[in-house]
Amino acid sequence: MKFLSKKEQSVILEQNITYRKNAQESNKHLKESLMLEQFNFCAYTEKYLGLLDSIEVEHFDSSKKYYDNYYNYYAVIRNANLYKQDEKYRGASFFDSLFFQNEEELEQRIGFTNNIYYEKDENDSEARDFIDFLNLNHPTLSQHRSNHVKRLQEIFQSAKYNLDDIKNYFSTHKEELSHITAIEDALQLQLIDLVRN
Repeated sequence: MKFLSKKEQSVILEQNITYRKNAQESNKHLKESLMLEQFNFCAYTEKYLGLLDSIEVEHFDSSKKYYDNYYNYYAVIRNANLYKQDEKYRGASFFDSLFFQNEEELEQRIGFTNNIYYEKDENDSEARDFIDFLNLNHPTLSQHRSNHVKRLQEIFQSAKYNLDDIKNYFSTHKEELSHITAIEDALQLQLIDLVRN
């Protein structure tokens, strides 16, 4: 959930890039700009976007497609887009509040532990609905996260890596930072700065 925030200094805003019908080249430029802004990670799953992944410009509120702007666009892998529960949450309050686009507010309201995203305040139905809308705890996605983290832990344990070794590993293998929130939780490390540098 580290790639949902929006930037006031976005190239997409500066160049007024919008998604348009039958505008493949322009839409491709939008997708590439989103990927760059998201440090080449899927906004919904936090999976590193590989060359063989099917990547789409996702319209967060699908009812606004072709009438939307930067604040409704994300680069995501196709399956993450398919997991989204558009019909169930049409008109939900998070479409208006856009709380998830503010990194600090998102961290205050949504947590992650034991491979599960959860609302930090049990009365925060908006955060709970948002998690369910994006299907962040979908069994397939959860299993993929869990397998990835387990594999990394086995590598680090086998290699007897210390904290500096682990950070150096991720510095040179950014693609291994897929599911970074789950990795940070499992290893009790802050790693996001490695992505942003």
